Amino acid sequence: MEELDIDLKIPDPLRADWFMTLVDIQADLIYEALVVLTSPLYLLYRSYSRATATISAAERAVKRAPSRIKSGVAGVVKRTWYGLIGACQVSMVMVLALIVAAVLGIGVVSIYVEKPVVVRERLFFDYTEENPSAVFCFDKKKRPFGVPVGHKVHVSLVLWMPESDLNRRLGLFQLKVELLSIKGETIARSSQPCMLRFRSKPIRLARTFVMSVPLVAGFANEAQTMRIDALVHQEKWPRTKAVRATLIPRAQTRLLPQLYEAEVVINSKPPWTKRMAYNWRWTLCVWTSMYLYLVILMTLLWCFRPVLFPYVASRTVRESETLELEEEVMERRFRERRNKPRRRTFITTHETYT
Repeated sequence: MEELDIDLKIPDPLRADWFMTLVDIQADLIYEALVVLTSPLYLLYRSYSRATATISAAERAVKRAPSRIKSGVAGVVKRTWYGLIGACQVSMVMVLALIVAAVLGIGVVSIYVEKPVVVRERLFFDYTEENPSAVFCFDKKKRPFGVPVGHKVHVSLVLWMPESDLNRRLGLFQLKVELLSIKGETIARSSQPCMLRFRSKPIRLARTFVMSVPLVAGFANEAQTMRIDALVHQEKWPRTKAVRATLIPRAQTRLLPQLYEAEVVINSKPPWTKRMAYNWRWTLCVWTSMYLYLVILMTLLWCFRPVLFPYVASRTVRESETLELEEEVMERRFRERRNKPRRRTFITTHETYT
């Protein structure tokens, strides 16, 4: 019986604040109802305020946009103009450097390279002399010293002789060629016999019969051309000034050959290094000009950079000035901090006095 009485619970009496709880619940319900009813109006008000703020911001941006666009366009035009001026200036300097390099390269190559000498001039023998001679001198204006040193000189004579009875009966005659120095001394000498090419009488008659029409018309003539390789000489000091050719009659006779014309042909052959340089002279000019162009550009960039790039130079000058100012300010602050008197405490004064 006692156990059953313990299990049974007696209900608690009603609390005294139950009325306040009901009032709170009623107030909460009224507040939620008001919030639900006024929330659309609040949302409309917030939307309207945001819209007006957006419209005002857009109007301000539209008002500021022309000035910003104008300043931006002005900056772009200014930079473009400076860029064009700088490009034109750099291009002009590079073109001038290229021209100077080309002139210097061609000059250097022309100084080193030696052109082979090729001369073909007429000779006029003086038949008033006992042994007729003719002298060819190198032109002082074109070639003051004739053939360059180290060249191998080949001297040849070309004689245009008529097939006259005197020349046929003459037979052999002697041709002497001499190279003369500036002082008139003989540097090299060569002498060799010459003779008109022999043709028998039947051959001459047959040739005259076949060539009768060209001979009568003047398209052909009865003459022979002789080319004599007279002399080969290695040019050295003293230099060659002139070439002298002399006609000498055969022994025990005074007869001299009859000539229509006489020419001297001088060809020189440079050493193999100079010959190779002459054959590749344009390639050497191009490469020498390129190397000189690079050297000139590096010199300009190293020594005259402010002239080539004035904008970059001014910017670097401004940066250096700002850096110097910052360094001066930092140094001044450091000095002020260093010279500022330190505050003494009791411990420091005690340590100093003890």
